[in-house]
Amino acid sequence: MHIRPFDFSNADYQAYVAVREATHPEAPLDIAQLQHTDRTRSKEGVMERFLLEWGEQVVGVMEFATPYYDPKPGALEVRYHLRPEAQSLEDAVWAFLMEQLASHTPKELLAQVREDWPEYRFLLAQGFAEVERRWESVLDLHGFDPSPFELPLPAGITLRPLSELPWQEKGFQRALYTLETNLLRDVPSAEPINLWPFEVWQDRTLNDPNLLPEGYFLAMENQQMVGVTMLFKSKRPQTLRTGLTGVIRSHRRRGLALALKLRAIEFARSYGIRYVRTSNHQTNRPILALNEALGFAKEPATVLLRLSPVPQRPG
Repeated sequence: MHIRPFDFSNADYQAYVAVREATHPEAPLDIAQLQHTDRTRSKEGVMERFLLEWGEQVVGVMEFATPYYDPKPGALEVRYHLRPEAQSLEDAVWAFLMEQLASHTPKELLAQVREDWPEYRFLLAQGFAEVERRWESVLDLHGFDPSPFELPLPAGITLRPLSELPWQEKGFQRALYTLETNLLRDVPSAEPINLWPFEVWQDRTLNDPNLLPEGYFLAMENQQMVGVTMLFKSKRPQTLRTGLTGVIRSHRRRGLALALKLRAIEFARSYGIRYVRTSNHQTNRPILALNEALGFAKEPATVLLRLSPVPQRPG
């Protein structure tokens, strides 16, 4: 067994993705998306990644980093994946990670894993506790009938794709940012949702390699943005994934969220897509109920785990 630092070359990214696909083929990684995430990490944050080699083959990846979505002081997010033939090295990999991150003296460690992955059981055995769950769910558009859900839009409301709007102008981007951050403040979750500064949102969202402006829909009342839903490209075959869906408080309970969802589904079909995927916090009952009504089928949950306090290295 040999562990070496990740060198951020194309070859190492390919090795990372190959390990992940061998370990969890149901959740493939997109190299371009992974590189984009790495590029847009906070320069003030921590990020260390390693590859585990066994003979001539890379059989594992491991990392710890300042959380990308919620960079709380004193928190580090940990992640590792081991090919099936290397699962016996789990204890050694964990000991290595704990040794490497000790110099940062974190107050807590976080991890996000699916409940059916071996990493979930292992991390629980290390003392991690569950914080919250997000439900992954998928809608098969084959045979989907929108007619039972279709209603006229409220007077004065139009649904427009980002591609038809001046989305590359900074003033428009500021307004879109304001809409999305206001909506995120209302998303029910066990942990407060961290709101990115405008420049961070701008780079992470509008420069996302999987951004699909023609599948990113806004509900407009005159020139005011009152709701949004968005679809992004996915590495999964015939699949698009959903980002944020929401409507401002003054316009809720008028069927706009449903109308936005149906417009996105209509677009996905015209785009040649069969599956639409989404992810929602377990406490977000309104959007979960909407997705269930539309026929989204739940998959195993992704669980946020926390270890606090962090065990200190002996000596």
